[in-house]
Amino acid sequence: MSWDTLFSQGHGPYILGAYGVTFALMAWEVLALWRRARRSGRRQADVSSPARDAGRTLR
Repeated sequence: MSWDTLFSQGHGPYILGAYGVTFALMAWEVLALWRRARRSGRRQADVSSPARDAGRTLR
């Protein structure tokens, strides 16, 4: 299928719109997962940081 036949049959905007929405949602999902992983990594770094354990005494 060529670009000319895609647009001449009138389905082009619907197909390209569907691809655009799909691409945007996939990009949003990747961004959301990346942000969640960054936040989780920071949280774990805060929990295991030596500065946080400095005030504790060993018994």
